[in-house]
Amino acid sequence: MSTPTAADRAKALERKNEGNVFVKEKHFLKAIEKYTEAIDLDSTQSIYFSNRAFAHFKVDNFQSALNDCDEAIKLDPKNIKAYHRRALSCMALLEFKKARKDLNVLLKAKPNDPAATKALLTCDRFIREERFRKAIGGAENEAKISLCQTLNLSSFDANADLANYEGPKLEFEQLYDDKNAFKGAKIKNMSQEFISKMVNDLFLKGKYLPKKYVAAIISHADTLFRQEPSMVELENNSTPDVKISVCGDTHGQFYDVLNLFRKFGKVGPKHTYLFNGDFVDRGSWSCEVALLFYCLKILHPNNFFLNRGNHESDNMNKIYGFEDECKYKYSQRIFNMFSQSFESLPLATLINNDYLVMHGGLPSDPSATLSDFKNIDRFAQPPRDGAFMELLWADPQEANGMGPSQRGLGHAFGPDITDRFLRNNTLRKIFRSHELRMGGVQFEQKGKLMTVFSAPNYCDSQGNLGGVIHVVPGHGILQAGRNDDQNLIIETFEAVEHPDIKPMAYSNGGFGL
Repeated sequence: MSTPTAADRAKALERKNEGNVFVKEKHFLKAIEKYTEAIDLDSTQSIYFSNRAFAHFKVDNFQSALNDCDEAIKLDPKNIKAYHRRALSCMALLEFKKARKDLNVLLKAKPNDPAATKALLTCDRFIREERFRKAIGGAENEAKISLCQTLNLSSFDANADLANYEGPKLEFEQLYDDKNAFKGAKIKNMSQEFISKMVNDLFLKGKYLPKKYVAAIISHADTLFRQEPSMVELENNSTPDVKISVCGDTHGQFYDVLNLFRKFGKVGPKHTYLFNGDFVDRGSWSCEVALLFYCLKILHPNNFFLNRGNHESDNMNKIYGFEDECKYKYSQRIFNMFSQSFESLPLATLINNDYLVMHGGLPSDPSATLSDFKNIDRFAQPPRDGAFMELLWADPQEANGMGPSQRGLGHAFGPDITDRFLRNNTLRKIFRSHELRMGGVQFEQKGKLMTVFSAPNYCDSQGNLGGVIHVVPGHGILQAGRNDDQNLIIETFEAVEHPDIKPMAYSNGGFGL
């Protein structure tokens, strides 16, 4: 580490201050650039690294945040903010024992700090659950009972929320297997009228469905998801008047989802939608988004599709708010049903044998094929490695080859990896989501890969557009430097106003800065 000159120190301080301004304005990527410039000029200042860690954390670059915290603490072992940020980065990487150590350091310096106390309780809960799983050993491998498939509707009949309910009505059919055991539920009268009233008369007024209705909706949707393969195949080459709209992350931003449908059209025989994962967590209307999507799946099973994202998993839901939101609005049992239905979601979608859509990115195995995706046993929580996890977590990079992920989970893959996969599987492009893009849709890796993100002004802080990719064979709009494919139309939309409820408003995890 070279000693910076006085001039370098002065310039570095200026860059740090510029980074702080960008943080206040919630322009975290610009802040990272300024903090990096400061560090390049003067790498002796702990605060520069801990500030950059904060910005990295805010854009989900958890491994990069952790690395910066390591350096900040090395330079100044008393940098309490760095311990806090490293703890939260470890939590995001599911390293709860490591997080616990840093939180204890923080609480020794700042006893009863509310955020750290909450985070410590979350870590303890995860550690206890992991110990329990190890203690029961082989029981993990036994077939678990599906709450969705064995749902007994009558168990909800005494609930007060049902007795006092005055909203739109659903009719149910209790299903039984050949041994007369409960086999889930089927909704008999799902309609656009019900969905409209559910949205307008309940959700937009801060009201909820009865838990019996929610359970039946989840059970019916789960059955439909289970009937689909791990890689769904859609086609509109033979029916080019049918538009297929691919949407990215929506993260519980219910009001923006409603605006998306208002702007681009309703689901129907002439308009198929595919939402590419991460429809829950972070935003404080994740229940509303999930229930709207499940109702649309029930009403339009052949025109509405969902891919699983990395946030359709238990660990993410426990940290980023969906579990706590479910418990607040409905019950733990309802969350458990949602959790099991997420395990039924497909992992990828192939459109017209041309476009492969997955939430994260390509697997690290160079021999991976579409057939491999079809054969993934997806009915479980995502593993820590392998194609299943990579389809949910991987990100693209500019350099060729495979590289480490800034998130700390999954990996990064270069344009040569994408080229090889497209060539080996005779595909035109990869569509994926998983990362914020300021313009809503971004062409990457020489146009062979497209990232679509559909949560505008993400978490009420990023100022980004939301984006949608429409697949319309032979009717696309070519745009200089943006779209080179005659089968695609790219559209964007802005965020709309919503009630003053902050992201993760129901979360009790202490997962925040």
